[in-house]
Amino acid sequence: MSYADEIKNRIFGDVTARPVRAAIYARVSTDNESQKESCANQVEMAKNYISAHKNITLADIYIDDGISGKSDYNRPEYNRLILALDRGQLDLIIVKAMSRLNRDEYNSFGLINLLRRKEATILTLEDGCIHDFEDRRERIFNSLKFAMDADYVSDQREKGRMTHQLRCERKELSAKDCSYGYNWNRDDKTITINEDQAEVVRRIFEDYVYSNGTPASIQRALKAEGINICGRTVSNIIEDERYIGNFYINKRTTKAATGQRIKLPKDQWILCERPDLQIVDTDLFEIAQRIHRTRITIYEKPDKKTTQARFQGLHLYAGIIFCPVCGKPYQFGYADRKKTVPVYRIKSHSDCPSKVSRIYEADLEEMIRITLKQVVEEQSNVLSSVEKTLIECVEASQNNGDEISNLKKQRAAKEKKKDSLFDVLMNGDLSDKVKDEAVAKLNTLSDEINNLTAIIENKESNKLSFSYVTDKISEIKATIKELKNFSTIDRESILNYVDRIELPPNGDVNITLKPGQLITFKQQQTDDFSDGDSVGKMRKQDVPYSLPEAYQMPLRHDIPRQ
Repeated sequence: MSYADEIKNRIFGDVTARPVRAAIYARVSTDNESQKESCANQVEMAKNYISAHKNITLADIYIDDGISGKSDYNRPEYNRLILALDRGQLDLIIVKAMSRLNRDEYNSFGLINLLRRKEATILTLEDGCIHDFEDRRERIFNSLKFAMDADYVSDQREKGRMTHQLRCERKELSAKDCSYGYNWNRDDKTITINEDQAEVVRRIFEDYVYSNGTPASIQRALKAEGINICGRTVSNIIEDERYIGNFYINKRTTKAATGQRIKLPKDQWILCERPDLQIVDTDLFEIAQRIHRTRITIYEKPDKKTTQARFQGLHLYAGIIFCPVCGKPYQFGYADRKKTVPVYRIKSHSDCPSKVSRIYEADLEEMIRITLKQVVEEQSNVLSSVEKTLIECVEASQNNGDEISNLKKQRAAKEKKKDSLFDVLMNGDLSDKVKDEAVAKLNTLSDEINNLTAIIENKESNKLSFSYVTDKISEIKATIKELKNFSTIDRESILNYVDRIELPPNGDVNITLKPGQLITFKQQQTDDFSDGDSVGKMRKQDVPYSLPEAYQMPLRHDIPRQ
């Protein structure tokens, strides 16, 4: 027995069986008057069916009103139904007809596969059939029906496209062009002015222009009088040209592949001039637009490289600043709306005992500059040791003359033995055994001579002159001098020298360098505060590098005030 037969048995046969969990799904494509009550009728029919069958329990009702069935991405209730089905919460879906669920072949087959996997099925009210998707004949029938539904949708789409094109040519308005201040008359399909709402629109423009009102203040004043309009709607009304009789159509189109609605550029919009529908005086509207443009705050946007650096890991300290308590990283951001003050913040930090929430990039840059300068100054102390080591290497290479002479003597002796052995081989009175031994000995001597020659050549090529030391020391000094005079900190410098930066709860800044040294900048609390952040001074305490007094500076990163 198939699982569909088992569900039928639970509904019509065995009343003691566990109840069938059912969901009702209703949908209509448009809000036409002829379909005004369609969704309610579909739900009512399904409820009557459930009432007549006591072993069916209603789990939920899903309604997509005025939404096409050709896709599933814009049907929230259908997607909620699929989610409940995937979680195993349903045994039966009750619909008026299969076309209510989908009018697309791909989505239909996807739903059928999910139903078979979850051992659930569909009841269609138009024929009272509980479908068995494991039956081959029904699968063939449904495949044909799905194809017909898809063809129907394609035909409807083409007709809709032709209707829209004709409407654009005639510059006809539809119900979609009706907004606040207007009424849509279904009988003659025309738009007329709603005088009550039109009076509110005029008041919005007058308050905005003559009373220096803002969308927020106008919204509050209207709300006090019982007129519920949000501030965003007030702002949209102020910018909407239809209130001076300029209606635009063809503002959106549909992607043929996905059915997704997209907005077209304004140069493709079609203007329909309707002076009879003008609510606001043209001069008043133009003044409102000028006021609106002057009130717009425009911030200079950073270039593409700056805006994308956050996602590419290109910011100076990205990925190396951490909280030592919870281990979470600090992420780059800005402390102001103009995006001119870089800062590193930590997210979801409320559950951590540490309250250090951010540190400014300017403070980090100054600390890193101090640190790197100290590292470079320490290199000067190491330079003398490097110079001494290089001189010892040169002297050692210069003093290998005796060793080379000994190697040459060894090679000459072996070459003499080789010549003597070769003379013996030229004597034809030797036995075969003696000849073989002589040839083996001759080969051994040849290999030893070749090895000695290679060693001698290598040692002669490695002899260094004292000018080598002078040149190398000059290069090192020039590099150190260049490092001492650096003015900017770049990402490469930080990655080459800095291993990790930690911000402990006491407000210190711990910088761990690549060689393993730890530098701590102490947060010294003062009574000076700026912008709500505690301000301290950086001073040296138990660090391997000396920090000159001239480098002392205030820290701005947030710590709890003591």
